[in-house]
Amino acid sequence: MFFIEKIPVKTLKKLKEDVQKNDLGKARDRLHGLISTYPNELQLRKRLGDIYFELKYPSMAGRYWYLEEKKTPEMVKACIQFEKKMGKDPEKIARALKYKGNMEILKRLKLDEEIFSLPNKVKEKLVEKPENSLDDKLVTFGCLSIIVLIIILILIGIYTVFKWIF
Repeated sequence: MFFIEKIPVKTLKKLKEDVQKNDLGKARDRLHGLISTYPNELQLRKRLGDIYFELKYPSMAGRYWYLEEKKTPEMVKACIQFEKKMGKDPEKIARALKYKGNMEILKRLKLDEEIFSLPNKVKEKLVEKPENSLDDKLVTFGCLSIIVLIIILILIGIYTVFKWIF
């Protein structure tokens, strides 16, 4: 499931050097970039969770460890803390995870349901197709309204210029 060979070796080397120099902020930023570029690489999420844990942000660590199959006791505690921070709402948790990778990877993922009950509900929320919400419709309506307003203002401007000239 995890193929880290796709990620440039140079980038991984820089990441390792950042961690060795204890420049965890830079390593964190580098991992965020890698996760957005390689969303299917769940190992990157685990590494980012490790960085957040070292930075003393356990709920953020839990956010990135949440999709990890084999969790250590520290990971479980961090994931539980993350769930509490999100109000134990599977939809909020799914949005906070910001997983943009291949949904087939999530479907094959076996999350530990014995320790805490939400992971599979969250996985279902991540896999299901999002429905068009009222917010989406309002954003679309707002953008269209702005475009129409701009066209009207341009037409008024052209009309005014022609009136001045003629």
